[in-house]
Amino acid sequence: MKKITVLAISAIFALTGCNTPDNTEKYDNTTHQLIREPFHYTNPESRTPLHSVASEKHRLEFFGWGEQTDKKFELELPSDVSNIDRVLLEYGMGLEGGMPGEWDNTTMLFVEDKTSGERYEIARAITPYGNGFGKYWNKTFWLDVTEYLPMLSGNTIFYLYYGGWDANERRAHAVTITLHYYKGTPKRNVVFTHELYDSSKYGNSGYRGWAYGVEGHDIEDVSRLGERIVEVPENVKSLEMRVAITGHGHDQGVFLERVGYRTLNAAEFDHNYYDVVVNGQAAAQKGYIFYSNEDTYKQGGTYYYDRANWGPGLPINVQYWRIERPAEGYGSLSLDLDLEKFRSAMSEPNAEGVAQYIIQVNLFGYDK
Repeated sequence: MKKITVLAISAIFALTGCNTPDNTEKYDNTTHQLIREPFHYTNPESRTPLHSVASEKHRLEFFGWGEQTDKKFELELPSDVSNIDRVLLEYGMGLEGGMPGEWDNTTMLFVEDKTSGERYEIARAITPYGNGFGKYWNKTFWLDVTEYLPMLSGNTIFYLYYGGWDANERRAHAVTITLHYYKGTPKRNVVFTHELYDSSKYGNSGYRGWAYGVEGHDIEDVSRLGERIVEVPENVKSLEMRVAITGHGHDQGVFLERVGYRTLNAAEFDHNYYDVVVNGQAAAQKGYIFYSNEDTYKQGGTYYYDRANWGPGLPINVQYWRIERPAEGYGSLSLDLDLEKFRSAMSEPNAEGVAQYIIQVNLFGYDK
């Protein structure tokens, strides 16, 4: 499995010139990151799926600006999923024409929740540098998407976003998805879903992201990564959070808390972290936005450089958190994600090369 670059808290603070946390009452252990692989290179299941449903191959091209221009398609999925205990998404990268597209661009796959009509990001992957690949090139990855099971039944609508203009009649990236359903008695069931943050819907950078550090467009504003109050139903016994955050841009701004630090093309090539703050208490553990590409498969371009939670030709490094349930229940829950303070070298949120983060954070509540 891909190696994820995780630096010790003391090391990262030493590197950035910040003081190490002192474990005062500001920090607690009621929220912690789960050890869970964001994707697999081979099928992690030994069982034969009860159902498998595949899409057609979708050519990736610039579909247009905004959610309304995403490519829409439908799949007829199993109508009864009560006896399913795992769903795997087989994500197939391929090409249309003689070669795949040339550049590493963001691809996002959303599923529409039939109850709320909201779009939930089910997968995000970055296309590879395709110059060195021939007409038979393809790659397959496996993602566990069991938490989305309540949305993955019957006639289901999906949407594709592609953030690039490199497709032409001779070459283009393509994607095929297959959902595999495994029979078994679920250990727990999803009874609550909630979209906490979604830069794709409310982005200000032009690329489904939120600009980072641009004066007058604070990423921590309430309209972006600010505090959220969530009413969690009483029947939720455990709560988990899925954090998909990737950094992009080559901004030469300044990290205000890193004394003497030289910015390394933020936000794509620079490490960062985020605090998870629940009911005003920051978790002792930080979420790191950095990813080692030392074992990424060979391709063109700068594929081997570490990046902000992604690598060319791979699904992104999604992170999962468990928020422990208080004895009296979750009730009205305050949640906040805090990034380190940064001052951009740009004056407009959609300036060429501006530091930005593409973010979707979702909550899943379980009955056990």
